[in-house]
Amino acid sequence: MNKTLRRCLLPILLGCSGMAQASLLNADFSQGYQYWQAAVSWTDLQDGSSATESGDLFSTYPAAFSQSGSSVTLSTALQAQRELWSLLMYQDLQLNAVGAGKALWLQLDIQAVLSSTDDFYFAQLRDLDSNDVLDLSAGGRFDLTAWIGRNLTLEFGVQDNDFVLGDTLTFGQLQFDTQEVPAPASLLLVCSALLLLRRSAPTKGAQHHG
Repeated sequence: MNKTLRRCLLPILLGCSGMAQASLLNADFSQGYQYWQAAVSWTDLQDGSSATESGDLFSTYPAAFSQSGSSVTLSTALQAQRELWSLLMYQDLQLNAVGAGKALWLQLDIQAVLSSTDDFYFAQLRDLDSNDVLDLSAGGRFDLTAWIGRNLTLEFGVQDNDFVLGDTLTFGQLQFDTQEVPAPASLLLVCSALLLLRRSAPTKGAQHHG
């Protein structure tokens, strides 16, 4: 299979997501791969056939998906004469609302090893209705407040394009937390000014002596 065709199959993988559920389930992988889905593109080295499969494929393709504690690694690999060259792992969700004056944050770790610049990986939060994307591929902390209430999918993928398997993407330590939103500096200045005016105003009933 040529590189052009391999690149063209990525939109098919990203189209596997469907209806969103409330909140992210099994974020720490303590229940294995439960609630997560996968998509795998492969090429058979014996007969030259190729296909893209999606669903609960983790036990079908153990060479492509491995778990260690709260992290998962996707690996382009050879399994039973099939080149597993494009991998996607995802979960559809809706983020739960947080209280007024609070922000929702996501923390996650990302590590990728690619055999060349032709290969690539991605980690992203995608709106299933508008196709808007929040790029998470650098890892770290991300403010998700603006994404609350939307139909979303959380996606992680790696794709081989140089025909050298062994590219990996490891992600994990997925943690959500809320934080108070600090008051804008302009509002603090207004409050401070009002307090100073109140303190400097004459006390009611005060007498002035000449």
